[in-house]
Amino acid sequence: MKFYLSFRPIFLMSLCVILVKGITCQSQEIVEIFDIALEQPFLQNIRQVTFPFMGFEKAGEAYFSPDGNTIIFQAVPENQNHYQIFTMNLEEGIPVMVSTGRGACTCAYFRPDGQKIIFASSHDDPQLNPDNNDQPVPGYQRDRGQYVWEFTPYMNIYEANPDGTELIPLTQGPAYHAECAYSNDGTRIVFASNESGSMNIYTMNADGTGVKQITHTTTCYNGGCFFSPDCSEIVFRADRDIPHYLQIYLINSDGSNERQLTNNHAVNWAPFWHPNGKVIAFTTSLHGHAHYEIYLLNIETNRHFRLTHDASFDGLPAFSNDGSKIMWTSKRGPDNTSQVFIADFLMPEELQ
Repeated sequence: MKFYLSFRPIFLMSLCVILVKGITCQSQEIVEIFDIALEQPFLQNIRQVTFPFMGFEKAGEAYFSPDGNTIIFQAVPENQNHYQIFTMNLEEGIPVMVSTGRGACTCAYFRPDGQKIIFASSHDDPQLNPDNNDQPVPGYQRDRGQYVWEFTPYMNIYEANPDGTELIPLTQGPAYHAECAYSNDGTRIVFASNESGSMNIYTMNADGTGVKQITHTTTCYNGGCFFSPDCSEIVFRADRDIPHYLQIYLINSDGSNERQLTNNHAVNWAPFWHPNGKVIAFTTSLHGHAHYEIYLLNIETNRHFRLTHDASFDGLPAFSNDGSKIMWTSKRGPDNTSQVFIADFLMPEELQ
């Protein structure tokens, strides 16, 4: 099943509202200024690339193709309850559905050679209701001021051609398998699963064989995982100390040398590597649970840097392969729905 819609690019102009106050993060003094102008040295040519008029209730969690010309993302089509997976050539601006249209989908990613994609889907759930209304939305949600974790049953990881053809399962069974990404050499996939009874991090070969458990907790969530550019480490999120209050962690790809990167009373999630291998971007609720922002962190120096300064939601950052662009999900558009934005990126000097 394919889904085609066309659009004409629209560029977003930002307005500035200024409010200053002090906060503390990782023992560093950070000044909070709600001023879009502060983004401009580091986020230039900000543009919105998905829109409601494409037929989307909302869209987000987007990642670049290896050449940076195409993106893969999840979106909820109009009058539906669940995300499906779409690709879109940025020059053409025509989204194409590459998932089946059934069940719930999440977490799509390009193979480094650009010849395959992976994503998680529950379309093979034997109990799936044809109207799709009986399945929870997968993953982390915030509902009515509370954190909600939904691990959709029969959520499995699938490989396909970039157009959605030749779809094959890489995982099987009634457990939740999702939050998946390739290693930079294309040989391994990292993902999260509750197959052991608790949410943990796993890796497997790109063909689904050679599954290895990386984390071994029994009372918390581990997920949102990505290999480092050199494939030696995995960054992920976990709520080890306070339920639902995620912190960012780093672990060697073989499961050794786990260490905590953030330590605050906020929700920190969606970490993603910059290609230089020493800076990550992540989403945090340091400024309030109705006001998520994107921060950068140098994992060698522990220096933090606030990247976004909008009074709405900003999160789920992802860099292009050359590090020249960043893409994220935001509600900064005029309709206040979650949509995908892209900007030219300049690394702050203090993080280099």
